Amino acid sequence: MRFLRLPVIVCFLFIYSACKKNSTSVDLTPSFYFLNGDTTASAFNNNLILFSSSDTIVVNVILSSTYLLSSSGNVTVDVDADAITSYNTNHGTNYQPMPANAYNFPTTVATTITSIYDTIPVTIYKHALDASQNYLLPINIISTGGINITLGVSEIYLHTVNSELAGIYNSNVTKIMYNGDAADSSVNSIDTFTLTKSLMPIDSNLSQLDYADLGSNGWKYKLSFSSDIPGNPPEFTIGANDVILSSVQSSSFKILNSVYNSTTKAIYIKSSYKNTSGNERIIEETLTLK
Repeated sequence: MRFLRLPVIVCFLFIYSACKKNSTSVDLTPSFYFLNGDTTASAFNNNLILFSSSDTIVVNVILSSTYLLSSSGNVTVDVDADAITSYNTNHGTNYQPMPANAYNFPTTVATTITSIYDTIPVTIYKHALDASQNYLLPINIISTGGINITLGVSEIYLHTVNSELAGIYNSNVTKIMYNGDAADSSVNSIDTFTLTKSLMPIDSNLSQLDYADLGSNGWKYKLSFSSDIPGNPPEFTIGANDVILSSVQSSSFKILNSVYNSTTKAIYIKSSYKNTSGNERIIEETLTLK
């Protein structure tokens, strides 16, 4: 009988191995979602629409599947009107549905077995929007021909805000660096460059913009075009964020001049500060809508 033990043990190990393999198996079932879709509050402004000088802007919504499909098919996407009411209720906002003539996108996407990505170009028309309103355009995956849909990222919230200053700008920058004070020392170097910048709203009255070429370091202007007194014309004000103020010599940051043209949306800013070594820097920026 003892010679039967070896086959029994082998059989037992085979069954155990099969069970173990199944317990850690990976589900390779395809499921559709938007690669840039995320309706959580922390990601909401990732899909904020900023206009340049052009009347139109195209936002590419990326439809994706978790795995390659076994056969070609069609996916249907459309506007989710109910999501606007739900978002406003949950967040205390007042977004309006984007007028039908203010956007255009294909609602049917042909999928293939050779790629897991498809691009849905969404065109937004600035002339069809009321600049005083906030708009929300929720686009949802409606049907997939039986393929699964990944909840949470199957919807994307494109939105605009009624910020006077917000937009995509070209910034022409001149940076003068001194050996000491600007008034009584020599120039160390002068740099000139052009950057493309997004002027982002923080709330209905305040916006922020990268400072010179130091935006990646967290340096931001704080800008406002509003009135503290109802009935009075709005005023353009500008300052520095806490990152700038904590990075320069104490009390050295100054706005020397600032102008905003509300007709052309052109912005001019001249500022100065001293680094922690006491060397002054004067920055001039002229921004125009791209």
